[in-house]
Amino acid sequence: MKNSVSSRLTERTAAEVARTIYEPPMQGFDAAALERMCALNEAHAVMLADCGLIPAGIARDLLRGIATIRGEGPGAIDLDPQFEDSYFAFESRLGQVVGTATAGWLHIGRSRNDIGSTLDRMAARDVCLALLAAMNDARQACLDAAGRHLLTVMPGYTHLQPAQPITFGFYLANVARGMEREYDRLAAACDRADACALGAAALAGTSFPIDRDLPADLLGFARLASPGLDAVASRDFVTEMLWAVTSAQVLFSRVAQDFYIFATWEFGSLTFPDRVAGTSSIMPQKKNMLPLEYFRAEAGRSIGALAGALAALKGSNYSIGLDSVREGIADAWPAFERFGASLPLLRLIFETATPNAEKLLARCSENFSTATDLADGLVRDFGVSFRDAHHVVGRAVQMVIAAGGSAADLTIEVLNAAAELEIGRSFELPEQRLRGWMDPARAVSARNLPGGTAPEAVEAVTADMRAQLAVDRATRDRRVFHLRDAERLRAERVAQLIG
Repeated sequence: MKNSVSSRLTERTAAEVARTIYEPPMQGFDAAALERMCALNEAHAVMLADCGLIPAGIARDLLRGIATIRGEGPGAIDLDPQFEDSYFAFESRLGQVVGTATAGWLHIGRSRNDIGSTLDRMAARDVCLALLAAMNDARQACLDAAGRHLLTVMPGYTHLQPAQPITFGFYLANVARGMEREYDRLAAACDRADACALGAAALAGTSFPIDRDLPADLLGFARLASPGLDAVASRDFVTEMLWAVTSAQVLFSRVAQDFYIFATWEFGSLTFPDRVAGTSSIMPQKKNMLPLEYFRAEAGRSIGALAGALAALKGSNYSIGLDSVREGIADAWPAFERFGASLPLLRLIFETATPNAEKLLARCSENFSTATDLADGLVRDFGVSFRDAHHVVGRAVQMVIAAGGSAADLTIEVLNAAAELEIGRSFELPEQRLRGWMDPARAVSARNLPGGTAPEAVEAVTADMRAQLAVDRATRDRRVFHLRDAERLRAERVAQLIG
């Protein structure tokens, strides 16, 4: 039986080849994929007519046929894997609508290679813009939560040990800054995907006098992908997007791990509404923080997709091939879909996380997290070096812990006993001043410098991030408006040719 797409091949594609290689990607040909295919073909047909490469009547018939297929929806296209891919399936349907001879004119000056690259770039652009919008919503929720908790004092941790007092608002402001960087990475990948490969043909361009800029404009691309080999053989914009998504997932996983620990019975410092939790089939008391577990798992899945894509690509030639432009990046698209689905969940977590302010403040008063402030006070008021002050306070903390006490038990007597042992002197220190140095709220407020924990400092940095968020939203919206303008222009040009 004759091959479905080429007279060069004298045999029908083996069922094993069709089922394993061609069928899986064709199953994803949905309404969005059909719209991208129709738009691309419209832009190319308009360009061919403008350049005088096809008669006006042929262009009119092609464009009417494309409109018919768009109206029919993806279900009207025969996705038989014998067609190899969705483009040939689309071309087959177009031949049925307008006649095979007429449909064949549409392939002047192009190849499946530049078509496939352009479709992937259009899809990547659509995915990016949707993800950027959802990321902005999550950033907004994080900043809003930071604003609500400017005064919620809590222990800051290093190595998961109490370090210095911070606020929950300060913690969230730091998360928001990390999210801002993750947004920048994805936006930059979107920029690099925004290049039209049409006209690169198989890899070397075409001898037909086509106008590459026109279809790029009609599809809303910022520029041309050039030169031709790189335009069709590279999908690094997909792997870069996958890297950006994976990096964001790693950040979210780290935050989820913090929240997961804070929400345990033992920590008991963070709670969530019941609607954000799961339960047990056997243990009636259980409230399981499944959304936080989800983010930890998603980071691992995204890392796996990125590692798999890079491993597949590294062995491919620097030319077009199944491993370099399709199979190698196949796991990226589901990873993008999962990432997009997770962002509203992340927003919900920021919106509903409720710290136990009373318990967190009490812990800061007990866990020696103000020890640095005590050492700082000795430096400022008694002229000792910081290293000596560090040794004195460290010895005092050790003495209190050895006696089974907490930070509240670090008295002037204990401090002076430690000072005599460490530096051979003591301090005339009023109890009120000692207690002031060890006040967690005062320790937070004292760090009123750029990037510090004081409410004023946190407000300043979050105001900066809110301003950047507004810029990012506007920039992303302008890109969407540009695509809509291109769509309107394409519709006008199609209407002019159809008559």
